[in-house]
Amino acid sequence: MRGLVMGRFQPFHNGHLNLVRQVLEECDDIIIAVTGSQFNYIRMDPFTAGERIEMIRNSLLESDVEPHRYMILGVENQPNVSTWLSYLRAALPPFDVVYSGNEYVAMLLADSGIAVVSPKMFSRQTLNATAIRDMMVQGDGWRDLVPAPVSRMVDSIDGTERLRTIIKSDTDPTTH
Repeated sequence: MRGLVMGRFQPFHNGHLNLVRQVLEECDDIIIAVTGSQFNYIRMDPFTAGERIEMIRNSLLESDVEPHRYMILGVENQPNVSTWLSYLRAALPPFDVVYSGNEYVAMLLADSGIAVVSPKMFSRQTLNATAIRDMMVQGDGWRDLVPAPVSRMVDSIDGTERLRTIIKSDTDPTTH
């Protein structure tokens, strides 16, 4: 059985890593779909799809998750939600079950007959990417909430300064 997990992973954090482990306890392999792959260098999406894929890959490798058990793929957000599932089916390898804690996503998929499992959430109050990005801007304790490879990657691309610059800017590239 193949599971699908979707997320922006801005950044990939310890809750995401625990979710991948949970899915792999129940499935033979997993597709990790990096959503919103077309968005980057904006407040909600400061990292590129390539950076996020590398964060995930390096985190899984360092956590001894067997590489043959996962695929990491980027998918763009779709403006028409009624065609979203057909887009996912075309963009991704086949999957049997979707793991999602997002009620809206679960509703859309369940209405289409897709099996949806609500995963066990791990410290959702602190392990959420919005809070982690805020901590990155403030320089407070975010490194304890992400796998070490994510911390190293953020450092290598000067990601905290990127995020601070984005927040200070009045430029919104999504409106051009």
